[in-house]
Amino acid sequence: MAKNPMQRKAQNSFLLGMLITLLITGIIIALLFVQLTKVNQEMKQLEVDKVSICVLNADIKSGQIITDDLVTTLTVDKNAVPSNAIGSDASILGTYRLEDSAGNAVQRAVEKDPNTGAVTATYLYVPHIDATTGDVVIDQTTGEPKRRIIEENGENYYYQDNNQKVELTTVPIIAKVNMSKNTVLTSSLITKSSEKLTDDVRKVEYNMIVLPTQIETNSYIDIRLNLPNGKDFIVLSHKLIEIPIVEGIDSINTIWLNLNEAEILTLSCAIVESYKIEGSKLYITEYVEPGLQGAAIPTYLPDEGTVNLIEVDPNCLAEAKQALRERNNNQNNKVVVRNPINTELNNNQDNAIDNVIDKVEEEIKKRQEERQKYLDSMGGSY
Repeated sequence: MAKNPMQRKAQNSFLLGMLITLLITGIIIALLFVQLTKVNQEMKQLEVDKVSICVLNADIKSGQIITDDLVTTLTVDKNAVPSNAIGSDASILGTYRLEDSAGNAVQRAVEKDPNTGAVTATYLYVPHIDATTGDVVIDQTTGEPKRRIIEENGENYYYQDNNQKVELTTVPIIAKVNMSKNTVLTSSLITKSSEKLTDDVRKVEYNMIVLPTQIETNSYIDIRLNLPNGKDFIVLSHKLIEIPIVEGIDSINTIWLNLNEAEILTLSCAIVESYKIEGSKLYITEYVEPGLQGAAIPTYLPDEGTVNLIEVDPNCLAEAKQALRERNNNQNNKVVVRNPINTELNNNQDNAIDNVIDKVEEEIKKRQEERQKYLDSMGGSY
């Protein structure tokens, strides 16, 4: 049946409308597809750009040792964090704590394919340093600095030297400044402590050193010897102290120090000489910003007998012996340090032994009383 012009016009309009609708729908679908593809690419890029960083989970003070329990990791966009942020590639603080016996920090090398730029290998190393000259050893074949490749066995890191395993040391990391919870750790906010845990380090208790009124655990201090003639010498420097808690409160006269063998012998000598010299005292000075302030150079030189004992003591590390040897061989240093001390010792010869006996007895009594208080706080004597 023939359609009249009005029917044909309506049909053509309907078909045109459908065509336009399909066209618009196609355009919208294409735009949505492009947009979705773009979003997917951006999401993939965001995943690629994500990095793990270390943040604090508690407030810490300047000079405080940063342990793993004080740090957590967050995964964030790498464009939102400082370029020197500490990552978590190996452990909470990565390999930042590690160094060799010469103090060389562990470094990370990344090898890439020269054609594609893809990473083909990563490894840890320390530079090969000549023990005599202190210079980096150069490979004569390649002309490049030699590297000692680090291997890992569980939690231990080491390198091979003439088929011998040389283990790396772990150095405590401390805060340079006070930091609040959720602070992103960066290399500019932390540093390596001078308190290295070597085989000869022991925790030692002292109760004859005069303490400042407001000293606290985790403070960094110098121990100084003050003579009645006004001379003042630094015996030990930049030491982290711990104050034992007895009956729920800090001890009023006792501190604990982690000292190596040479430091123990040196401080023992200073203690005895302070006992012999009436009017002298061993006292503590506290660092203001221990994370930023470097260790003071010790100026106290123990007597000849202690120096000789340190030289032959197999428990004293070579590094400590060498440092003391250099100070002892400096004749001007001997005159400046030992002459005033020896003068005071000579002036106190008559009472020196009695003074030492009295002071040692006082020291033992203090320690016994504090031990008894500790046992009582634990529920009674044992």
